[in-house]
Amino acid sequence: MEQNHIYLRLNSEPPNPILKKILCYPHFTDNIFSERLDELQSLQIDYFELQGPTIIDGIHLLGKGTRGIVVKAYSNNSSFALKIRRTDSPRLDLINEAKIQNIVNQFGIAPKILNFTKNFISMEFIDGFILNDYIHKFQNNLVSDLRHIIADLLYQCFILDINGIDHGELSNLKKHVIITDYAHIIDFDSASQTRKVSNLTSSAQYLFIGGPFSSYFQKIFSIDVNLLKTMLKNYKFNQNYDNFNNILEILDLHL
Repeated sequence: MEQNHIYLRLNSEPPNPILKKILCYPHFTDNIFSERLDELQSLQIDYFELQGPTIIDGIHLLGKGTRGIVVKAYSNNSSFALKIRRTDSPRLDLINEAKIQNIVNQFGIAPKILNFTKNFISMEFIDGFILNDYIHKFQNNLVSDLRHIIADLLYQCFILDINGIDHGELSNLKKHVIITDYAHIIDFDSASQTRKVSNLTSSAQYLFIGGPFSSYFQKIFSIDVNLLKTMLKNYKFNQNYDNFNNILEILDLHL
């Protein structure tokens, strides 16, 4: 069904009840709404475009997690994604997430951070498909396209590993990768620079061993699963380029 996009200005008087619900999801208070409206003004945001696959009380959004929701926003006619901290989030702010995402941006990973405050992160808007939807929609396309995307994703995971940044949620790639012509790892809310890294092993296990599309990937990639498990184990104990490249060779992937 085609969506009816709703454009929601932030300076309307009285404030739009939908705006109140979005800024203070899931629990509204006047004080929180006022504080967050001031934050948005500091980010020079003009309006929201309510669109996307996620629906909350009839409102279309780009995404929803346990700690935040994401909407499409505009400033000076330029669009971007805006992450909003949920009022029931166990995180006190989004600052650490934004700082880590800024770091990985230097490696060409994740949507580019534009600005951030305590309760908001504005970032590049990636117009693509979540991984599972992409596979459903395009699995009959050229296998070479899929190979290119998977190789790109695994390379990004390797770069995160060798730089000591663990995403924390790549054991379930379902909502943490957006596909365009490339793979885009998103949502660094659970990321850590102190935890043992497992980005590549987690992603490979989801894709090829225990995820919902593992049988599909095993077939089209002609994978020797036991050999792959051995190579992942070797990589786990020594995360170097040679062990990473061995994994690519088993999968017949090329960067």
